[in-house]
Formats: sequence, structure tokens, C-alpha cells
Amino acid sequence: LAIAWTFGGDSAAPVSAGSYEVVAEIDAANYVGSATGTLVVAKAAATVVLENLAQTYDGAPRRTAATTVPAGLAVDFTYGGAETAPTAAGTYAVTGTVQDANYAGMATGTLEVAKAVATVMLEGLTQPYDGMPKSAAALTDPWGLAVDLTYDGAETAPVAEGCYAVTGTVQDANYTGSAWGPLVI
Repeated sequence: LAIAWTFGGDSAAPVSAGSYEVVAEIDAANYVGSATGTLVVAKAAATVVLENLAQTYDGAPRRTAATTVPAGLAVDFTYGGAETAPTAAGTYAVTGTVQDANYAGMATGTLEVAKAVATVMLEGLTQPYDGMPKSAAALTDPWGLAVDLTYDGAETAPVAEGCYAVTGTVQDANYTGSAWGPLVI
């Protein structure tokens, strides 16, 4: 017996993922009959490999990338559950999900945005004795970053004549850096 098939109203079998109403009708002079059902073509599995997961802060959003197998599939990313790529230094959970009509796949990873290196320049390293504490000063590039100063490892500026090791260390969420120099009173 000959059977005529239609898939969602089309006589050609579907090639794309989706659900299709299937109708089969007997095409014979002495017989009649039909049946209906649903054909489900599942999405094929795609492989997703996350890239660019180690970056450095520069003030711009830090986006990841991905390659897929098969190649060229669109991938949407979330960073800690948000669609907006992070800007600040830190660690962020990343999920890359394939967005394609015929393929499904995802990958997870961790985006590490490292602190950028700032330059620290110490000033006021030679001062006369007058019985008052003598503090060094620090400038940074980029300008205006907070710097903690220590004198021979202590936070208190020295008073007495002598030579003291000054260390200036940047204290910032997005930058790291330090400098050393001798303070002579």
C-alpha cells in the first residue's frame, strides 16, 4: 500500500529542529485510512569552549569569547547571572549558551579580571630634623589612587634623625602597585 506523508503540511521531511504534525494517508483504490502524530526533531548537541577568561582591568567591560563545534554558532554570555560584562577587577562566573535553531550547548567558567599595575612615585624623602614626625608623600599614575605608607614596616612616620625604608603600596579595588625609597631625616 502506498502511504502519503505530510509534515506540518509539507510533503518533504523536515531537517530543522522542532515539532511537526505528521499525517499519513493510505493512497490505494480499495483501502482508506489515515493516522496523525507529532514528530519531534531535537536540537543537536554543540560544543562550546570559553576563551579570554584571564584579563586585566582597563576601565572597559571585560567580555569573554567562545568557539563552537560546529563552528560559527552564536553564543550568549552571562556574568554572575547578569548579561552585562563586568568592568571591575574580580572573579566572575561565566556561562556561554548557544543560541541557534538547530543546536544546543553551553559551557561555564570563571572570568578573572586582574588588577592593573599603577606607578607609585615617592616624594619628600629628604627632610630636616625638627622634632616633628616626617611623612613621605606618594603620587600615582593613574592619578589619585590611595597609597598606604610604611616606615621600616611601621605605619607611624619617624621623628628621629636617621634613614628609614619607606614603602608605598596602592590600596585600590582595580589597581596594584608599590614603590620603595629611603627617607633621610
